[in-house]
Amino acid sequence: MKALDSLRIFVTTLRKGSLSAAGRSLSLSPATISRRISALEEELGVQLVDRTSRHLNATEAGVAFLERAERVLEAMSDAEDAARNAKLLPEGRLRVHSRTQVGLRVIAPLLPRFQQRYPDIQLEFELSEHPVNLVDQDFDIDIRTGASSDSSFVIKRLLSSDEVLVASPAFMKVHKRVKHPSDLPQVRCLTYRREREATTWKYIDEQGQQQELVIQGVMSANNGEMLRLAALGGMGVALLSEATVRSDIESGSLLRLMPQYRFAVRGFSNGIYAVFRQSTTLPLKVRSFVDFVADELRSADDQMAAARAAALQAAGSGG
Repeated sequence: MKALDSLRIFVTTLRKGSLSAAGRSLSLSPATISRRISALEEELGVQLVDRTSRHLNATEAGVAFLERAERVLEAMSDAEDAARNAKLLPEGRLRVHSRTQVGLRVIAPLLPRFQQRYPDIQLEFELSEHPVNLVDQDFDIDIRTGASSDSSFVIKRLLSSDEVLVASPAFMKVHKRVKHPSDLPQVRCLTYRREREATTWKYIDEQGQQQELVIQGVMSANNGEMLRLAALGGMGVALLSEATVRSDIESGSLLRLMPQYRFAVRGFSNGIYAVFRQSTTLPLKVRSFVDFVADELRSADDQMAAARAAALQAAGSGG
C-alpha cells in the first residue's frame, strides 16, 4: 500500500500545484512530500516533477505517469468500495419459524427471489402450530398471525390479513341459503382447534357490535392448510387467513362468503407479523429477510384491500 500512498502524494501535489497546498490536503509536511516524490523518481529512474520554478510542473514523463497514476487510484477506489460493500452483504445461517399454513402459502413463494438476492444466507425453516421461544430455541425470526403485546421483542407487521369465510362453489350450490352469520351454526363448518375447547367464531354485526357463534363443525384440525384442502374438496365452510386463500379466491376455487362482515376466531386485530429479538445492532441477515418479505407483500396488501372493497361493493349491489 506504500506504493499507492506515493501515487496519491504525487497526483495530489501536481493537482494542487505546490508542496504546501498538497501538505495541507494530505496532512503532511512539505518536506515529507518532497522526500516521497524524490523517492518515487529514484525508484522509476526518471524525473517526474520540474522544480526549477516555485510552481510545480510535471515533466513530459511526469504527465504520462500522472495520467496512468490517476487510473490506478480510481481503480483502487472502486476495489475498496467493492470490498466495503461485500462486508455489508448479509450472510450466514438464518433460522425462521412460521405457522404452517402461512409458511407454505405466504412465505414459501417468496424464497426463490430472496435466495437470488442474498445467495450467502442459508435459510433454515421450521413450521408448526405452536409458538416458539426465540431465545431458548435459537430462532432469529418467528412469523406469527395476530397482534402481539410482547414488549421484549421487536414486532413488525408484514401484511394485513383478516380472516375470511370460504367454501367451494360445489358446496355453495347445495347451501344457497347461507346469507347471514347466524346461519353458520346450522351449516357444515371446518374448524381450527388446538385445545379441547368449544370453537367460537366472532363477527361484527350491522350495528357494529361483536357477536359470537358456537360452531360444532363436521371436521376440526390444528392445521390451516388441512382445512383449506378440505374446503377445496367441498367438505364445508372454513374461516382462514385471507392471505393464505387469496389465490384460491382469485381463481374461483373458493368463494368468499359474506364479505360485508368481519370475522375472527380470537381477535379482529389480524395480520401477519415478524417477531425478532431486540438488539442495538440488528444482524443484517435478519433485517434483509424482514425488509424483503415486507416489501414483497406490500403490493399484495394493497391488492387485498382493493379486492375487499370490490367484494363489499358487489355485495351491496346484490351481485
